[in-house]
Amino acid sequence: MGVIKVIEDSQFSPDVTKKYTVADMLTGFGVAEAVKHYYDIYGGVMVGKRAIVQGFGNVGAASAYYLTQLGVQVVGIMDKEGGVIREEGFSMEEMKALFLAKDGNTLVSEHRMPFEEINQKIWSIPAEIFVPAAASRLVSKEQVQQMINSGLEVISPGANVPFADKEIFFGSIMEYTDNYLSLLPDFISNCGIARVFAYLMERRVSLPMLDKAIFEDTSQTIKKALQRTFEANASKTNICSTAFEIALKQLI
Repeated sequence: MGVIKVIEDSQFSPDVTKKYTVADMLTGFGVAEAVKHYYDIYGGVMVGKRAIVQGFGNVGAASAYYLTQLGVQVVGIMDKEGGVIREEGFSMEEMKALFLAKDGNTLVSEHRMPFEEINQKIWSIPAEIFVPAAASRLVSKEQVQQMINSGLEVISPGANVPFADKEIFFGSIMEYTDNYLSLLPDFISNCGIARVFAYLMERRVSLPMLDKAIFEDTSQTIKKALQRTFEANASKTNICSTAFEIALKQLI
């Protein structure tokens, strides 16, 4: 009931009349909240930062929507068909319109560039935040290097294993990225749906279920995980490897 619950709170839905569900929005919400908690915990101001979003399905579109809501300037969005660039950032109304206009996982815009063109341009746009939220194993080392050269600070994955590594855990591109900037672990940043399953199976859930309670539980879970990672290693690099080490110790 909770996963397919229609969102009624306008704080969490771009349009309550469209009947978006918790499952539609929660993972992308968590990805954006992970960025917020990163800046709160590791230092820095999130408002006014620029972001690039790869993928515009449920996770990518929701991430872009919630990041804009938090005061981030989304300057580039791309999917497998093409994308859009707005170096001054999309307004909240523009982002809402893009979200509502998308066709399945495809970005719909009169300003959309062909994939080949945006794939040449987007990686060198100045941006501090990157959200890989398309298919797994797409992001190359060269693309990471271009973004680092353009001022990238943090990556909050919406995709599982976003880098084009053969390995599932800690391939060479992932390790390189973790060494040079703040890479948030995918199992923390996109834990939304897994976390909501756990939350809804706990006895403390009251009825009727409230959107705010469900979404805030995911946000607080991500915050606690990043705080614990920070306590083990306060550096803005090697965040992902530190979190993996904590997780593996828990499993053992």
